[in-house]
Amino acid sequence: MTFSCSIDNEENINSYIEVLPIVSVSMPEYFEHGETYQIDITYLAPTNCHYFNDIYYDLEGNTSHVAILNTVVDNGNCETTNLEDQTSFNFEANTIGLHIFKFWQGEDENGQDMYLLMEVTVE
Repeated sequence: MTFSCSIDNEENINSYIEVLPIVSVSMPEYFEHGETYQIDITYLAPTNCHYFNDIYYDLEGNTSHVAILNTVVDNGNCETTNLEDQTSFNFEANTIGLHIFKFWQGEDENGQDMYLLMEVTVE
């Protein structure tokens, strides 16, 4: 049995991953060691062609780097929306002491990364 599919104007669709700035974060003021906590993130989706893909998460010692990854499917008809969207991830408090979260908020006029820094104590 053979199946086929045709997508009109397939050659005119440009798809890529884009890192989006985080607008705000909601999480507890402190964590208890060994517990898991949901961290809620609000980010800005600039067009109706941006679709949530994943959360970039990198742990270095007691510092977590977090960013939002969107897939952009640009067929030439994208409209600017600048709508806030939300997602979340779970953080497992495995180490006692101060934990620093660096939520990516874009780049400044000099191309330097900007972060929303949040420090939370794990007790």
